[in-house]
Amino acid sequence: MVVNSLDVGGLERVVISLIRHLDPSLFRVSLICLNGPGKLFSEVDLPSDRCLILDKSSSIDFRLIRFDPRMILRIRRFLASNHVELVHAHNAGPLIYGGFAARSLLNRPVMVYSEHNQIYSASESSRRKFQYYVRLADHIIAVSNDLLATLTKKTGVTRPISVIHNGIDGNRFSLVDGSKVRQELGVLPDEFLVGTGVVLSKQKGIAYLLDAAKTVVEREPRIRFAIAGDGPLRAELARQAERLGLTNSVRFLGYRSDIPQFVSALDLYVLPSLWEGLPLALLEAMAIGKPMIATTVGGNPEVVIDGKNGYLVPPRNPTALAEAVLRGFRDKDFASRAQLFNRQTFASQFSEAAMVRAHERLFAKLCDG
Repeated sequence: MVVNSLDVGGLERVVISLIRHLDPSLFRVSLICLNGPGKLFSEVDLPSDRCLILDKSSSIDFRLIRFDPRMILRIRRFLASNHVELVHAHNAGPLIYGGFAARSLLNRPVMVYSEHNQIYSASESSRRKFQYYVRLADHIIAVSNDLLATLTKKTGVTRPISVIHNGIDGNRFSLVDGSKVRQELGVLPDEFLVGTGVVLSKQKGIAYLLDAAKTVVEREPRIRFAIAGDGPLRAELARQAERLGLTNSVRFLGYRSDIPQFVSALDLYVLPSLWEGLPLALLEAMAIGKPMIATTVGGNPEVVIDGKNGYLVPPRNPTALAEAVLRGFRDKDFASRAQLFNRQTFASQFSEAAMVRAHERLFAKLCDG
């Protein structure tokens, strides 16, 4: 596995799941981090000789890409010493470094590249570069059908592509109790708690959620909002909430180690993203059985089926988002209907086990071939 780092995020959680649960009788896993270990590295239980931790801050600008040739030599030696037969890179930087290193070996490993969501936010220039360096991959994994369509229609990728949905361990979420979190937040029995747990970055569209929250609480003061997570926009978003007069209606909770309990405490989960691959946040809400609101981007519509287990709204549209929240509040039976639908769908399509087994089948096929 080659990643930038194991910092907090959905991609990193997917990689950790694969490292932990790929069948050890079939696969011997090693890990390369290009830019330090990251906050979640401690969750990886691998011997030190099967981990290579690098620092790409000294990378050099070349005509099409930015990289450090010395790191490629170190990766090459690591792949050779561990007798690696398949390299699985996650996003662009890992593909470039892992791809060049793998192709420099006499008995080169199979190169697999997972596209999580980078292509959605890439500039036209970056997409043109992508058409060149994606050729380093022998096979591509897209985490949603929408990503498959984007890769084939907008970048002209000709490499074989498989769709493997992200998955999570539903056992961590299915039986948790959010009552203590509601008590901590002072949510009264007749109040309705709407929330999200994400990295506070531009991608997640929280500014639009705050605009929607202003409309919602003006029309229904029993609705409250809680936002878990940290990130580069936290201070800016807090100032926006203050300007909108939402100090008493919106709580910024920062990083939470109890995300299952937090999501369980919500009456409605909201993900107002501007772009996505297939977000683990929605899978967590699904595993708990919560009704959801999500934007019609990326793989969101593959998880949220409008009217079945939630509502879909256009991105960057606070008015539609506010109406969906109010609709969820007013439909008193929707939560129970959504819970039933989620339980029937999660295990077969979005569980950690389903994701891991799909990767195992693909890896075995590629190596045997």
